[in-house]
Amino acid sequence: MEAIETFTIDTGTETLAADRIAVRGKVQCLLLHGAGMSTRVRWLPLRTALAQHGVGTVAIDFSGHGDSSSRTEGSLEKRFDEALLALEHIDADGPRVVVGISMSGEIAVRLAVDKATHISGVVTIVGAAYDPAAYQIPFGPEFTRILRSHESWRKSEVFSAIQSFRGRIAVIQAGNDEVVPGMIGSDLIRNASCAEHAELLVLPGVSHALANALDDNPKMTQDVARAIARTIRVKRMPAIREATA
Repeated sequence: MEAIETFTIDTGTETLAADRIAVRGKVQCLLLHGAGMSTRVRWLPLRTALAQHGVGTVAIDFSGHGDSSSRTEGSLEKRFDEALLALEHIDADGPRVVVGISMSGEIAVRLAVDKATHISGVVTIVGAAYDPAAYQIPFGPEFTRILRSHESWRKSEVFSAIQSFRGRIAVIQAGNDEVVPGMIGSDLIRNASCAEHAELLVLPGVSHALANALDDNPKMTQDVARAIARTIRVKRMPAIREATA
C-alpha cells in the first residue's frame, strides 16, 4: 500500500478535501461517506483493509463535512455533483467501483446507472433511498418532512434505474439497522436483474452505526472488504505486503 496522498477538488462553489490510497499505483474505487458527522477519515480502517485486498481508493469529505468548505446549502443533488467530480480521480482504465454509505447509497446507484460514468460496480453500505421529491431540496425541515413520510423511500428512482445495470453490485446491510429499512437493500438486489453479479451481505447484530462495529471487529471489516473486492475482481495482495502495510 502506498502512502495516503491528500488533495482538494474545486467544485466552483466549494473546496472538497480528498485523499487517495493507491495499490500498485492503481485506484479503482470511490468511497462516499454518509450524513451526520461522518467524514472520509471515519472509514480509513475499511479502506486500509481494501488496500490489503488490492483495492485502491479515493475518498472525499462532502461539503459541510470534515475538512471541506461549507459555502452553500447541501442537498442530494449537490452531493451527486460533488461525487461526479470525485470520480475523475479514479482510474479511467479497468474496473471503476463506487461505494455509497448510508445517505450516499442513493448517490452511488445514481452514479452507477449513468452510462457516462463508466462504472462497472456499485456497493451500498447501510444504503438509504429517497423520494425523488427530496432530491433537489436543501437539507433542512422540508427535506426531513419528505423523508418521514410513510415509506417514502419506496418512491426512489434507484429501484427502476438499477434494472438496466449490467455491472456488479453488492449490498451490505446491518442486521439491526434502526435507521434504514432492510427492504431497501433487498429490493435493490431483487431489481438488479441484469447485473453480472449481485450479492447481499447482512451483518448480524450490527446497528446503523456500522463504522463503530468495524472498529471493534477486524473480521467483519475483512468480510466487508472482501465483498467490495468481489465487485472489482482484483487479486489479494501477497501476505508479505500485508504484513508490512
